[in-house]
Parts: sequence; structure tokens; C-alpha cells
Amino acid sequence: MRKKMGLVGVGYLGKIHLKLLLEMPEWELVGIFDINTNLNTEIATQYNIKACSSLETLLEIVDAIDVVTPSSTHFEIAKQAIIKGKDVFIEKPVTSTIDEALQLQQLALEAGVCVQVGHVERFNPAFTAALPYIKNPRFIEVHRLASYNPRGTDVSVTLDLMLHDLDLLLHIVPANIKKISAVGTRFISLSPDIVNARIEFDNGSVANLTTNRMAFKNVRKFRVFDEACFVSINLLDKQTEVMRFKNASANSSNKIVQTPINQLNKEIFVEHPIILPINAIKQELLTFYNSIANNKKVVVSISEAISVLKLAFEIDEKTKN
Repeated sequence: MRKKMGLVGVGYLGKIHLKLLLEMPEWELVGIFDINTNLNTEIATQYNIKACSSLETLLEIVDAIDVVTPSSTHFEIAKQAIIKGKDVFIEKPVTSTIDEALQLQQLALEAGVCVQVGHVERFNPAFTAALPYIKNPRFIEVHRLASYNPRGTDVSVTLDLMLHDLDLLLHIVPANIKKISAVGTRFISLSPDIVNARIEFDNGSVANLTTNRMAFKNVRKFRVFDEACFVSINLLDKQTEVMRFKNASANSSNKIVQTPINQLNKEIFVEHPIILPINAIKQELLTFYNSIANNKKVVVSISEAISVLKLAFEIDEKTKN
């Protein structure tokens, strides 16, 4: 059964969501709302969708809303929707503060509605293809570099970009954080534009993350050194490579690594998992629908988003030292 969706925010990312929602048979996009009335009318006319004059008007005609607005507005929009008993998909970061996120979590629990947070890299096909190989990560190295874009610079690069990788990191390392070290510097923004963070976990895992929004080119690489293999994930180009080492035999056909005396040489096995041509945003909107229609647990919950947000704030605090 189709669900009636309302879209809040039709800026750059909102337009992407809008086009995908119109393609999906699971959703019926029944209305949009944006505080920019001219843009609201223009987009509604272009796509033949109802332009609602207020959030309240939109909430009257939908089963769920898709919140694609600045993070400073997330709390009030989601709060109104939850109180009205509407399911909510909300872009990352879930809210501007931990307190707001905790309030939304409690309201959603009381109202019995689904709330999914848009940590879209969780649905990146290169990452999902790598997951079966990641069993016990020991060291994680992440580089996320982006060319300068004024959009998003109202917050630190940690909250703007590194947040994606912090979500992936907490998803694959099932352990408490023991220690955080971080350094950051700013060039144009009022908050750090480049941040490097080292995160140590209770289970011995260590992660080193570098995020830069003043780079010459875009890079999104996530490397995992597991006990059994090395996994290289190119989140930008949607490519994954897995390297394993096994004892070499006399008829080994792969590359051989010479080992110290009295040890067996090692044979290198390289795998390239099949990467499905999946649109990550479309996939997360589909899982949101499935959670509502089939009473399933959401893929990225408020609880998970709160953990990511807490870690991001702690990293930013460390950059001030």
C-alpha cells in the first residue's frame, strides 16, 4: 500500500529527494513545504505537486514527512510531526543538540511512530558490499576530502562531512570509546574546515579520520585493516577491494609474498565484490517505507544518530584544546 509523503525543504538536497520520491511506487508525494514561498510555488508548479502554505497544512494530508532542511530547524519540524502521529525521515545531523535529539527520541517512543535519520553512506553500495568481510576491525583509516562549497559551512567540518564516517565507524566497531584525540584548523569558516581525529576503542580497535572541505579534489576512502583481511572502500567511485593472505602452495597462481626464514610464504588473494548500481538516497527512503509498512526496525535510529552526534561534539571539543 502506498504511503502519503510530504517533503519539507526543496533546496539542493530537497530537490534530489523530490525527484526520487516521484519515481518510487511506494510513496505518493502529496505536498511540499518550504519557507521560501517563491521557491515553494515554483517547484510545486514545475512538478505538479501541492504547495502547502505551512507545515501544519502539510501535516494534515500526509502519513509521513521527509525533512530536508537546515539542521537548526530539524527539531521543531520533527517535533510537530511526531506530536501529530506522523512518521519522520530526517536528514543528518538529526538535530543541532543532544538534548533536542533526546527529546525527539522520547516523543517518538510515546507516539509510537518511526523516525529514521539520513546517514546515507550506510546505504552506499561499496560499503554494504564490504560488510560481509569486516569481522574484527583492528585499524580504520578514513579520508574524506571535498572542494569548498559554502553550503554546510554554518557548522564545523566534523558535523558537516565527518559525521558520515563516524556513523560507519560506530556501525562496524561494536565497542565503547576509550580515548579521543583531535586537531583542527579553520581557513574560511568560523569553525574548523580541516579536522583529524584518532579514536581508540575498549576492544583495541583504533581509527584515524581526516576530513577536509578545502581540498583540491573530492576523496571519500574508508580502509579497514581486519584480522583476516584488508578492505579498501572507495565510497565516491563505488569500488571495493578485499585483500587476503593465505599460506602459499607449490602451485599457487597468485602473487607470492616472501616471508622471513622458517615461515611459509604467503599468497595474496584479491577480491572485487560485485557493486550493485543502487542509489543510496533512494535505498534509505525505501527502507523507511518498509519500516512503516511492515513494522520493521529502522535502519538508522535516533539512538544511533545520537551516538554519532555525541562523538562529533566530543571531537570538536578536542580541537579547541
